[in-house]
Amino acid sequence: MAGILETVKDFMIPFHDYPKINESATLEEAVNIMYRMAREKGYRWLVVLDEGGAIKGFLTLRNVFEAISELAPKAGGWLGVFTYNRPGFFYWEGVQLIKNTPIRKLIKPIVDVSVHETDSPVKAAEIIINRRITILPIMDDQNNIAGIVRPVDLLPFIVNLFDNTPGSAG
Repeated sequence: MAGILETVKDFMIPFHDYPKINESATLEEAVNIMYRMAREKGYRWLVVLDEGGAIKGFLTLRNVFEAISELAPKAGGWLGVFTYNRPGFFYWEGVQLIKNTPIRKLIKPIVDVSVHETDSPVKAAEIIINRRITILPIMDDQNNIAGIVRPVDLLPFIVNLFDNTPGSAG
């Protein structure tokens, strides 16, 4: 990125590049996709679609941990779920309950705020900070989601800003 007059579009990841999953999928299916995408691209969440293909929300890694934490007592607690080699502590039914939970029950709804792809990265950063969100939709001229920006995506903007500050060593 060459200049300070960049747009948020310069930093977003195009929407078609994000991993997507249907809201009826299980937590196990979602975790497997998240694991693969985290290793391949560093993504730690999924876009969740309804049966018609519309965005229902997002499933974040935090949602996964919260779901396991909420469901673990029904499965004998974290120790009961994740202790494999101690007889009497592994509750297969509990693990199945967690694995088979439909993600529609766990998703974070889509935020009611967005920015336009021609807006400044500063506007996106302000919304992320003020709304305490980590996923911000970026809209195109037809008001469709063109991409999504996360705080980590704006890091190059901040580095560039620092490098172009008068008196900087860069």
